[in-house]
Amino acid sequence: MTATIAKTEPAAVVKGDTAKWTKALVDYLPADGWDLAYAFVLEGSTTNQKTLACTDNGDGTHLATLSAAASALFSVGTYAWQASVSNGTERYTVAMGRLEIKPDFATLINGYDARTHVKKVLDAIEAVLENRASEEQNYVMVGQTQITNIPHAELLALRSKYRAEYRNEQAAARLASGMASGNRVLVRF
Repeated sequence: MTATIAKTEPAAVVKGDTAKWTKALVDYLPADGWDLAYAFVLEGSTTNQKTLACTDNGDGTHLATLSAAASALFSVGTYAWQASVSNGTERYTVAMGRLEIKPDFATLINGYDARTHVKKVLDAIEAVLENRASEEQNYVMVGQTQITNIPHAELLALRSKYRAEYRNEQAAARLASGMASGNRVLVRF
């Protein structure tokens, strides 16, 4: 069985997995000497940069192959990327986007907290409200304020806000997996 080659850049790759995609650039054909390359920079880092050179498919498209060995060198996190073409004397940026490198569960030693930031903050707020917060949850920062320093009324308001954000995340995840959002739609006749 051969893996299907995507026609667009992936949004996410598991660290250590192979990813392949093609890029058709009608104005920058490989036969005319144009080479396509990608540059990746880990968000929040000034030193974690990676590059990926593409190959000519011979049909007017470029093939990008992020090998298993290459993706294993990426840190888990979100990378900003730029695709550019060059012919030796000229260079043009042709696309930009984001790539999330997800952890490989098979290689994790200490487990993995898969909760989003919103869910972690919501859980910490609820733990403080229920007086069962752990030491770690007592020092969760919401903006510039520690949760322990927030008055009870503000915690309730923050909980409502984060509950709504968490419901939105859940709905988006359900939609992304092809399911219904779970939101009710009310109609009046």
